[in-house]
Amino acid sequence: MRIEDEIHQKEFKDDYRRLMVNLLFTNNWVNQQLTPFFKGLGLTLQQHNVLAILRGQHPAPVCFGDIQNRMVDRNSNVTRLIDKLIEKGFVTRDICQSNRRMIEVRITEKGIEKLQEVDAKSPSLFECFHNLTQEEAILASSLLDKLRG
Repeated sequence: MRIEDEIHQKEFKDDYRRLMVNLLFTNNWVNQQLTPFFKGLGLTLQQHNVLAILRGQHPAPVCFGDIQNRMVDRNSNVTRLIDKLIEKGFVTRDICQSNRRMIEVRITEKGIEKLQEVDAKSPSLFECFHNLTQEEAILASSLLDKLRG
């Protein structure tokens, strides 16, 4: 559906304003798809992002700064996210032995199992994107990369 129809607006002043509104609207739409999916698995989108980062480095630890730099939502409070994941038993936090100012975070076996559960259910999450062909998905992604410069 066209963004004009979604928000009941006749027209935009120019194509760049239309693009900005469309990106903001679509971002909210995507979040509306993701939030209940992850909530049903006992996670937030940000918690899943941290677990995925840690799994990618497993068995090596990852320091807080590296987690922050790799997050999709860089405004997230990494300390709070790690605390919640520790409460759930999905990660551990230790002081680095070689540099006591650094804190290392590792994913636990329970955290890996949670991500395997997410992976098993994720095909249903991506169904909302299947109104695009694979070529269109590649093009859309490339255009977003170009937009960010």
